[in-house]
Amino acid sequence: MEQLNGISVILPSYNPGKEILSVIQDIIRQGFQDIIVVNDGSRDELSPIFDETAKIGGCIVLNHDVNKGKGAALKTAMAYFLENRPDNLGVVTIDDDGQHLPEDVRLCAEAMAESGNFVLGARDFNKPSVPMKSLVGNKLSAKLFSLWVGLEITDSQTGLRAIPRKYLRALLDVPGSRFEYETNMLIAAKKNSFDISEVSINTVYLDGNKGTHFRALKDSFEIMLQFIKYAQVSLVSFVIDLICFYVMLSFLGGYSLSGGWNVIFLSTVVARLISSAFNFIFNKDYVFKYSNKSIPKAALKYYTLCAVSMALSGNFVALFSYVFRVNLTAVVAMIKIVIDTMLFVMNYYIQRKWVFK
Repeated sequence: MEQLNGISVILPSYNPGKEILSVIQDIIRQGFQDIIVVNDGSRDELSPIFDETAKIGGCIVLNHDVNKGKGAALKTAMAYFLENRPDNLGVVTIDDDGQHLPEDVRLCAEAMAESGNFVLGARDFNKPSVPMKSLVGNKLSAKLFSLWVGLEITDSQTGLRAIPRKYLRALLDVPGSRFEYETNMLIAAKKNSFDISEVSINTVYLDGNKGTHFRALKDSFEIMLQFIKYAQVSLVSFVIDLICFYVMLSFLGGYSLSGGWNVIFLSTVVARLISSAFNFIFNKDYVFKYSNKSIPKAALKYYTLCAVSMALSGNFVALFSYVFRVNLTAVVAMIKIVIDTMLFVMNYYIQRKWVFK
């Protein structure tokens, strides 16, 4: 219980009901003594609730004049914590609707205090009590997140997170002001090699979760928007590359077993030079929104990756064409489609982690 004295609870709130007062009282009964509430531009008629909240011993209420989003509210509270709580171990973030049980909040906080890890409160979405929109939204987000980022976690959208002080400064620089911030936070945790662990918590939904501000499918889509943009640009680049490859292959007289390797490789080089120029420009500006001041460095990395990818593509296409004794240009193009599809995901990860880091 004593270690909870050094852990602040962050509670972002937007248009809450009176249950927020019960949530805070329950948290205090668990042994927490510092609760940082952020009124994220709630309606004026709800001001009495926040006035009453501020009167509770151990509570501080920070106010946004307009609604800025959950991510912005979390950043406001974390910045306040770093400036005004120099001796505290860290924070635990919760929601204002009572869906995080006070004993689960305590478990996550204690796990963080003992391990020094970034601790996630993980819900079980296989229970029959879970509303359909929450089941679809959260399981979809977790699966896509695992495939996209490479971080295996059970609940990527949990609002119950215990974060050590040592990680907070880096999280203030993470982009996002609404629900996407919570996912961006996990991406940053993976990127910066945070120690991450999970604590199993109760899955609670009140009134079918009708009060949630999380828009399951829409927010899942926004969370994965960067990968979708990358796929769009890659598809167009792939079509350009394939057309140029086919035209060049036909111009050079088509494929034959005798001189096919050189013809395929030359066609691959010409096609890749054309398609890569398009791909680089749109990935830089549209997908990763990369800073212009570092373009030469990014371009060097990009074309290094392009050269490796081109070599892999050309050699594997030629190898499989030779092994299977292919004599038709159209079949060679189909083999290229398969090979380049396999290289697609590899190129995304390398571009995100190295080229446009």
